[in-house]
Amino acid sequence: MSEVSFYNTAISIPSLAQRTTLAATIIDQEPRAALLKRALELVAEDHGGQVVDHILDCDSKAIPCLLGVQTREFPRGIGVVVGPQGEVSFAYDAFGDTADWGKRLAGEIQANYNAIAVHLALQVMNLEVQVRETRTPQGRLIQLEGKV
Repeated sequence: MSEVSFYNTAISIPSLAQRTTLAATIIDQEPRAALLKRALELVAEDHGGQVVDHILDCDSKAIPCLLGVQTREFPRGIGVVVGPQGEVSFAYDAFGDTADWGKRLAGEIQANYNAIAVHLALQVMNLEVQVRETRTPQGRLIQLEGKV
């Protein structure tokens, strides 16, 4: 039985409110959408997956989403959906996900988004930004340092 659930994030992109597809022009016009797509691409790279436009439920039924990522560990995928006010949520079917891969990957997407956003904010503040990335068994560790 399908158990697709939606998990809220602190990310908000009002210009994407209630969109079901993501056109390339929107990414060009909306920096937060580009950040979100890059965050998913990093997770896909880290886990040998791919960015997709739908996820699967436990019955292999396709569920459209704005953006999604499917990995070896979680082949049904995690989708990004945007609500009426632009609030971003993750959608995935956790049925049988005893290792909590859905939750882990959603956390990685959010962490990547936050790191990219902070990096860009520091640059806008005219700070010299140093980025150190380390791969650990738990995932990617990104350290940012801004200097005047």
